[in-house]
Amino acid sequence: MDSNSLSPIERFLIAFRARSRMNVMIVAAAAILSAGVSFLLPNWYRAKSTLLPPSETGESGFGLLAGMIQSSALSNLGLSTTSTPSDVFAEILKSRLLSESAINRFDMMKTYRRKGMDRTVKEFQRHMSVDVNAAGLLDVTFEDRDARRAAEVTNFLVSELDRFNVETYKTRGKRLRQFLERRLGEVQQQLVASEERLLDYERRHRVVSSAETETARGISDILAQKFNLETQRAYVSSYTAPGNTELLNINRQLVALNSEIGKLPLVKMEGARLALEVEVQRKLVMLMTAQFEDARMQETRDTPTITVLDLAAPPQIKVRPVRSLLVGAAAMVALLGCAVWTAVTLAREL
Repeated sequence: MDSNSLSPIERFLIAFRARSRMNVMIVAAAAILSAGVSFLLPNWYRAKSTLLPPSETGESGFGLLAGMIQSSALSNLGLSTTSTPSDVFAEILKSRLLSESAINRFDMMKTYRRKGMDRTVKEFQRHMSVDVNAAGLLDVTFEDRDARRAAEVTNFLVSELDRFNVETYKTRGKRLRQFLERRLGEVQQQLVASEERLLDYERRHRVVSSAETETARGISDILAQKFNLETQRAYVSSYTAPGNTELLNINRQLVALNSEIGKLPLVKMEGARLALEVEVQRKLVMLMTAQFEDARMQETRDTPTITVLDLAAPPQIKVRPVRSLLVGAAAMVALLGCAVWTAVTLAREL
């Protein structure tokens, strides 16, 4: 068959087949060389620990101290608040604070041979991963050339997360306890003063005033709630900026309560007003006493704040290098090179 009657593809296939022996040798050499190189590359192992999602705190109201602490925990790290407790924990795990703790604990500056903490932290975080899946589970992974060290670093990060949480709870609990202690003393003094005014009125008028009617109880509940929210706002304002989400939420609740209070019937009788004032102060004292005890418990708590579903264990299977992938890729590149070489040679001959 005349070569001029052949198509370019047919001429290429004939030329490539003619070089098949050389092509096979080149591909085999590339595969063998890549296999040898892959055995010289260090093995990397990846350890993983899985944490159960933290319980949703829902509203971060004053009575729910845990919510307030968790919503403000990231402020210590200069991080922004995320939407769920799992996201908060993930951000804490990825923080520089915990990375530096692990670097110092395992002398990673020597391992990575980086100059300065900034470069070491960047390299360390390149080998660390924290993911939150759809169910809220946290997967903490760390890769290292030493399988045992990979597991130890992973578990250390988890333990540091718990330590940070406990310290944050204690710090916030102490701060809130001190604030509530002062505020509770003020409310108790106001209660004593209100009771004295009511007692003086009853003695002068020889009557017994009461706030036990259904309407009075409803009014006292709303007023006590308002005063409690105002106390919350005072506390949150002491450590947050005016535009804080927590503060804005409290202000919205106060606006709604003030709107409801404006619709309440007026208490015209002086005795009824004094009795209502006493009832409000009593409810406020009860509410703040419960909050004060809660703050004391949080201040002294040392129970774990996280639940570990799977503790990291030294992995037995390396994650890289994947030698079969390297050998296959080298063989494909060599085969492609042979095809390009054949095409170029054929073009020159024409």
